[in-house]
Amino acid sequence: MAKILPFRAIRPAAGLEERIAALPYDVYNRAEALLEVEKEPLSFLSIDRAETQFGDETDIYDAVVYEKARDTLWQMVTDQQFIREEDDSYYIYELSVNGRTQAGIAAAASVDDYLDGVIKKHENTREEKELDRIRHVDICNAHTGPIFLAYRAKEEINRVMAEEMAQDALYSFVPADGVGHRIWRIQSPQSIQMIQDSFENMDSIYIS
Repeated sequence: MAKILPFRAIRPAAGLEERIAALPYDVYNRAEALLEVEKEPLSFLSIDRAETQFGDETDIYDAVVYEKARDTLWQMVTDQQFIREEDDSYYIYELSVNGRTQAGIAAAASVDDYLDGVIKKHENTREEKELDRIRHVDICNAHTGPIFLAYRAKEEINRVMAEEMAQDALYSFVPADGVGHRIWRIQSPQSIQMIQDSFENMDSIYIS
């Protein structure tokens, strides 16, 4: 039984989504990340790669870097650049480029499912990288980066997603790289329960 649960999101305020959105933290080296943050100070890289707010003499794994990430995140919440939701929800995230589209559900997964083998990993990851992200999450007190999971298609999940995606998107934008982003929020208690129950009937989920 897989525990894939709704969660209470912190998300960009309307109109700031394109400025805050950033590529995954690990596709940049330090110099590239710094250039991105200098170009757009609201970029999530200022949180994900908080060493960009220090000189090269500061080690990227220094405690002050994680503390700066935390302070930046929660200052943006205070400044209402991020909205802090009051209720748990699932979200649908769609990417489109060159006529191809893929969509999935943003949700909270269980660490116990990973330890117990319900979530299957396909490769060994570097311990240094794992510890870095664990410290980032712990000190920020927020999950700051997604892990992509795959599951066998379920008709009931597909139906809920189709119904939600027929509505207006919460966010819809295409940045300079040409990749389209659309996000919907699933709030209906019935839809939330349907998704949660469907995942609970799955024996395995896979890290993609």
